[in-house]
Amino acid sequence: MATPHGTHGSHGSRHGGGADPEPVRRYQGVPPEPLRLGPLPRVAELVDGGWEETVLVCHDTPDLRLLAHGRTLSGPEPDWCLTLPDGSERHAPPAAAVPVELVDQLLAYTGGRTPRPVLRLRTRRTRALLLDSDRRTLARLDRTETLAQPLSATPGPGRLAGWTGTEVRLVHGRARLLAALDARLRAQGLGAAPDARPAALLAATRLRRPAVQPATGSARRPAAGSAGAAIAGYLRTQCAELFALDAAVRRDEADSVHRMRVCCRRLRSALTAGQQLLRGPQVGRVADELRWLGQVLGLARDAEATGERLAAACAQLPSAAAPRQLADQLTARFQRRYATAYQQVREVLDSERYFRLLVDIRRIADRPPLRRRARRGRGELERLLRHEQRRVDRRMRAAIGHPAGPGRDEALHVARKAAKRARYTAELAGPGRARLARRMRALQEALGGYQDAVVAERLLPELAAEAYAEGENTFGYGVLHAAQRPAAAAALAAARPAWRRARERRLTRPR
Repeated sequence: MATPHGTHGSHGSRHGGGADPEPVRRYQGVPPEPLRLGPLPRVAELVDGGWEETVLVCHDTPDLRLLAHGRTLSGPEPDWCLTLPDGSERHAPPAAAVPVELVDQLLAYTGGRTPRPVLRLRTRRTRALLLDSDRRTLARLDRTETLAQPLSATPGPGRLAGWTGTEVRLVHGRARLLAALDARLRAQGLGAAPDARPAALLAATRLRRPAVQPATGSARRPAAGSAGAAIAGYLRTQCAELFALDAAVRRDEADSVHRMRVCCRRLRSALTAGQQLLRGPQVGRVADELRWLGQVLGLARDAEATGERLAAACAQLPSAAAPRQLADQLTARFQRRYATAYQQVREVLDSERYFRLLVDIRRIADRPPLRRRARRGRGELERLLRHEQRRVDRRMRAAIGHPAGPGRDEALHVARKAAKRARYTAELAGPGRARLARRMRALQEALGGYQDAVVAERLLPELAAEAYAEGENTFGYGVLHAAQRPAAAAALAAARPAWRRARERRLTRPR
């Protein structure tokens, strides 16, 4: 890197990223030399703020998957830097290979592939400082000239391509100064541009070979306010959440497995409940794959949740059951179960089947294969909601009609899944159906309490047998077992009024 000269004001650095809260505007185009800014509010002097040059190597897959997802990875000098779509950055010290703390944040986007050098970027930044009469910096203006050269490992010839960007950032100035600068720069031929470095790299170097091809279906964006627009927006939001949660699950962050499982359910519910708006066999295949992934995550999540529930229930046990000791034993047992299930999750997250699912769900989310009826207004969503309400009602009636026993337990579990799908469909329909979503959630949670008690009742004899084999006191296991059926009855009693509230027709009538 060349040594900067002209040291008025602060130079800043590429480490600022999205963390800088100062008002900023960006422009594209080549500004004239010298800039002709004219009189500006409170500006007494325009001075040279110095320059700097950097050479960075961008790493990506051969088909540029990181860039296609709005991310850039550079390194290893001066350090490893991952730039996210919002401009924020993640850094790691120089190393021969991409550091593990960044690898976990890349795998969902690279499809499990190891990034390799694809572009060399040579950037020259020149800075001008706008000072007031007290020589205080009101704003700084950066012109950045970038020359990109594809490296031999990338598709396409190794030609050079370049572009110029200009950034204005207030330091101590006010909004009217920013407005005046905006007018001057536009008058000199610069156009406003978002902070879209990855898109600029793809376009300027003509290297784009999208890793994710559009799904078969409508090539047009659905009209605002249509049912298609609602389902498309929901799919994009949940797809982005699924990709983002990949890194959290790989690091085994608290509640990350649960959140990814819920995200899978939301996506699957949108694809299944919205099948009247979506077409093509790929929609059903992706829904089935999301079900598979959710089941794998469920093994770990259920071990985590059941262990926490039973350990907490120990606080209500009599002293003869040694509640503190029993809680510790249960926690240790379920931690081992969770560790086994989590290992299976990690194996799945590294599988080609999982990475294929990510590509497929991204393809559908980017351009959903919408049917013609999806062009209609939100009345289509109301029809979907009424269908889901009726579906919940049928399953609840069938479950309540069952005599007590395993048959009713299974029927209530099926009704709970229907309530969950209705809840997510109400979320898809937007804020206007928030009340229905809340009521379906209340029903889902009441039925979930019933399911938790039933599962625990079946599991506790197995846990007691393990404890007995290890020489532990099993009295507390028996007390916990006896408490599960009353807990299930109480949960079912709470589900009945929740069901009545969720059945109200006015919750899905157009407003």
